[in-house]
Amino acid sequence: MKKDNINQAETLLFVLLVGTLVPLELFCARLAFETLGEVTSSLYFMAVGLNLIFVVLAYRSRALAALGVVILALAIIPYQLFLGDRLVRVQAEASRIVTYAYEERIATGDYPPTLANYAFHDPDVEPFIQSYRVEADGSGFSLYYRVGTETTSHSYRSQTGWSYYPD
Repeated sequence: MKKDNINQAETLLFVLLVGTLVPLELFCARLAFETLGEVTSSLYFMAVGLNLIFVVLAYRSRALAALGVVILALAIIPYQLFLGDRLVRVQAEASRIVTYAYEERIATGDYPPTLANYAFHDPDVEPFIQSYRVEADGSGFSLYYRVGTETTSHSYRSQTGWSYYPD
């Protein structure tokens, strides 16, 4: 009787572990689309699928399966949450830069030619602002920034608004 209770407890703990970590992994795989691009995000989704192997393995060894689930979660979740935090911070700074550019245009009649006079609210994100340029005729500006990779860029153009190129 005690062995049945232990097996039920192990099964319940494994289900709770999978039920908690897999949704977090899926969230992080979706977040990877914004931080690392569509190719890497697809790889993350495939990695999350590895949990099916661990579920099958749980019929033989719940402890080994749980270890696999935890290792996979540790490979996915912390880094993506780190990049998610950076995404929020860089996007907030980009919004402030856009506001600054429009305020300068209102005050002076022109968009600022550079960001040299812009005071970063969060100086740690400055390296992730890729470029700021004013159109040659002064009719608009563009701002490009990244989060995880140089090839995955977010942008704002005064003519078209916010956009994103995932890879």
